[in-house]
Amino acid sequence: MNLTEILEQHNALLDLGREHLEKLSSSFREAFDKSAFENAKQNWIGFYHAIDWKTDRWISAVLLFHLVSLMCVVKWRHWEQFQVRMFVALGVCSFGAERMNGFLSKRWEMFSTQNYFDARGAFVSVIWNAPLMVNLVIILVNFLRLTVKEMVKMKKAQIKRRFRESQKESGVSGIDAKKKKKTKRETKKKQ
Repeated sequence: MNLTEILEQHNALLDLGREHLEKLSSSFREAFDKSAFENAKQNWIGFYHAIDWKTDRWISAVLLFHLVSLMCVVKWRHWEQFQVRMFVALGVCSFGAERMNGFLSKRWEMFSTQNYFDARGAFVSVIWNAPLMVNLVIILVNFLRLTVKEMVKMKKAQIKRRFRESQKESGVSGIDAKKKKKTKRETKKKQ
């Protein structure tokens, strides 16, 4: 295989990639045009009006639970142990959503005016799982932020330790190094 054949294959792959990228971008434009957002808005408005908010107070309680859990996640974002416990608890709640949907679909008459729990679990996904996933992602991003913060702290400590060790090896103490820097600055100012 010579260089021209390799270049031809390279260009053919680039053209193929360009075609796929153009198809993908056009499908994204079609999926996310203004009518798609209008349809989503209309679906949410229809969803809101389909719920009987006065008699089905339990839905408000579920949403309040999600709001309180979000506030707790944000308020205690620096307390790692709480974040871990919250992550596990919310993860378990999310994991059990399918079973919860099946359980509640059989007993909906006890607490609700209509059966929100279909076989596909759309209502549970929107009302229960989606807010849980938002909280879990926030906790995960916070874990990453705290990890990076600790890594920076450790790297600074490592650099300081190496600097002290290099000063000890060269026989210069920290006070002597400061005096030398000070005298160098003073001589530069005099010149």
